[in-house]
Amino acid sequence: MRNMAKPRAELISSEKPGDSLRRVAALLCLAACLAFAGPAGAFELFGIHLFGERKSEETVREPVPDPVAYTAGMTVQGGTALDETLRAVSLLLDKQNEPPSGTIGLLSRAQSDHQQLIATLYEAGHYGGTITIRIGGRPYQEIPINETLARAEPVAVAISVDPGPVFTIGRVDIRGASDGASNAAALGLVAGEAARSGLILEAENRLIEAWRKRGFPHAHIIDRTITADHATQRLDVVIAVEKGRAATFGTVTVTGTERMDADFVALQAGIPAGQVYSPKTIKAAAKRLRALEVFDTVVISEAEMLTPDGMLPISIEVGERKRRVIGIGVTASNTEGFGAEAFWAHRNLFGRAERFRIEGAVNRIGDASGVDDLDYHAAITFAKPGVLGPATTLTAGLAADQENPDAFSKRAVSGEIGLTRIFNDQITGSASLEVEWSETTDVFGSRTNLLIGVPIALVYDSRDSTLNPTEGYRATVMAEPIYDAQNSNAFFIAQGSLSTYLSLSDADSIVLAARVAAGSIVGASLAAIPPDRRFYAGGGGSIRGYAFQAASPRTPTDVLTGGRSFAEASLEARIAITDKIGIVPFVDFGGAFPDSLPGSDGTFFAGAGVGLRYLTPVGPLRLDVAVPLKTIKGEPDYGIYVGFGQAF
Repeated sequence: MRNMAKPRAELISSEKPGDSLRRVAALLCLAACLAFAGPAGAFELFGIHLFGERKSEETVREPVPDPVAYTAGMTVQGGTALDETLRAVSLLLDKQNEPPSGTIGLLSRAQSDHQQLIATLYEAGHYGGTITIRIGGRPYQEIPINETLARAEPVAVAISVDPGPVFTIGRVDIRGASDGASNAAALGLVAGEAARSGLILEAENRLIEAWRKRGFPHAHIIDRTITADHATQRLDVVIAVEKGRAATFGTVTVTGTERMDADFVALQAGIPAGQVYSPKTIKAAAKRLRALEVFDTVVISEAEMLTPDGMLPISIEVGERKRRVIGIGVTASNTEGFGAEAFWAHRNLFGRAERFRIEGAVNRIGDASGVDDLDYHAAITFAKPGVLGPATTLTAGLAADQENPDAFSKRAVSGEIGLTRIFNDQITGSASLEVEWSETTDVFGSRTNLLIGVPIALVYDSRDSTLNPTEGYRATVMAEPIYDAQNSNAFFIAQGSLSTYLSLSDADSIVLAARVAAGSIVGASLAAIPPDRRFYAGGGGSIRGYAFQAASPRTPTDVLTGGRSFAEASLEARIAITDKIGIVPFVDFGGAFPDSLPGSDGTFFAGAGVGLRYLTPVGPLRLDVAVPLKTIKGEPDYGIYVGFGQAF
């Protein structure tokens, strides 16, 4: 992969046996302090509660007046798979240790159970079942609410459930739809399938949504008739929908703004008056406004009534976040030392969500031989949304960097200006003009470069989550023509990647994840390409088990040179052990190569290992341990990588 600043997520990587024992001991001491700190051993990281019990105020429970103690049991005839589900929804079983107040309290609990158990049977397609709840040997319906139950011993409560047969869907009649009953199968109501009550509700939601997509915002169900034929064990369904009037979008009003320009918010929402109503437009507007990073809350509401000319007024209510934010971070590596970074940002500079950020970082503290060998980064960036329409953002930035990885050293000043456009929910594109002046030193010598480039990128992302995806795809294509004005040299960089995810269980307890990536540089020799623009492989974001850049081309004297191409592939099995903890066996394969054709005139490397995941409310914490399957003389025997979010 193209050399970039070392990943901030890669805290511990590629440790040789015996390296930096004092640092390891310090980390163990820190872990021990965290584990035993506080009465409950609780631990929070950046405000995220990771393990242990939260401290809370003691809850004082008021005594229940006239408590009625009871014992409850349930029998389910037929030993069906519903047994566990029925027991799980029973309040009488769940609350046995919390006696209700008086006879009326126990009867209310029994009645609630009766209704919940019936609903559970309906959800599974059992419409002929019977439920009997006896309190002290009598049906609960026969016990007067003012009767005093015996208190000498707990009252016996017996619940008996006979689920009966599973009904199937029979005749389905959809009224109010333009193509009549032919819509039934498309709505999920297929004759002969189990008549689960949830299917009917889902069909109604699909029916309403279908009309909303056609421009009828107030479509609603006006009647539902369900007839259970016990002789044939079929369920006949009649659903009537009132589509209402077709609508176009009307005026958009914005409330809740403080510093933000309300007219800009309406413009950025992108809901044009006079356009045919579409719920997709509303969803896209909410997503676009949240992406501004200015609002804590965004609520878009549709008017309950249309105007006389068929227009639907829209109201947007927002709550603004604090405009200024600061942040700090630290990294640690037994092979690359310590690092620190900080930033200050303004989210809303001029009232139209303009973002301004100043950041700086220092790395390789304790690993570098002197101040001149440290890695430095400083940058100023600016972003202005709403340029050339609500979907386009102007970005600009200035940066100064000093890098000293094993393959080269670099000092540079750069500037970039460009546009990013969101084409739809899945596709984003960007193009910019980049100018960089740099001084670099590597195995081929020292040189000065003045690079002028036009990086272009296109991203397709259909994943269900950014940090912990379980389905979908992410594909990227990037290209950059570059001209070195200092050395009258031109070359072209192209690279792409594809990640895909497949869940093997309904609960997403096993997810297969795969990634492939490749890149090539044409138009110049390896020595003529600045070393930071070449491709390198190895490390936590590449081939795990190897140190950063280690799986890259080298000279006969074992000095890293980087390459003009690369190819990589990764496969993971993400297995949930509990709701919070998972393991991830994985294998990575690939390398960087001197030639422009990936895989030619070079060496492939492979690494394998296993990872540990701890799921937090915002994403998984990642710890990966890997070993190289093809060793490199003088390089570490294994790698340890720590980060946030899945590896890809």
